[in-house]
Amino acid sequence: MQTSQLNLWRSEFGRDYTDRNDREKPERVTSWQRLLDGIVPTRALEIGCNVGWNLEYLRRLGVSELYGIEPQLYAVERARWRGPQFGVVQGTAFDLPFKDGWFDLAFTSGVLIHISPETVGAALDEIYRVSRRWIVAIEYDAPAETEINYRGHEGALWKRDHGGMWMARHPDLRLVRRLELSEAEGYDDCTAHLFEKP
Repeated sequence: MQTSQLNLWRSEFGRDYTDRNDREKPERVTSWQRLLDGIVPTRALEIGCNVGWNLEYLRRLGVSELYGIEPQLYAVERARWRGPQFGVVQGTAFDLPFKDGWFDLAFTSGVLIHISPETVGAALDEIYRVSRRWIVAIEYDAPAETEINYRGHEGALWKRDHGGMWMARHPDLRLVRRLELSEAEGYDDCTAHLFEKP
């Protein structure tokens, strides 16, 4: 599936994003620790991993097999250079090249917000498919879906009720934990949801 959002992230705009945001935020390790609260998956996948910092934070918490998928080639190359132990591949949330239930945990962090209302359901279905047990969404939330102009671009960012969206799309999910994460915790006022599959 090709979308205008993917085209934007594969352009110089996406490269500039990577250059601007490629820095460690060690406080996120504590945020992940709070969110998982004793859960240590063996194999995890980040959808939209950029250069792989979240993979590094999970490695520090004991996750042994870490993978990422990222549409922007520049970010993939940087991720592979920095973390050759991570399995980072180029691809999209709409066509994850992994078997059903291959990962104990599949997650997004600031990615669903950039998928349009018309196509986000397809991404959720793929993430659900590859997760065996846990799903995490760390996103900008709002009670109602609201499009936000993103650095001069329309059709590039939507705040929404990501927890409600996940549970409406896959009602068998159980919400295990919901956290509000502030800038002091490494996130820009994000809401984190941890779900468990039956």
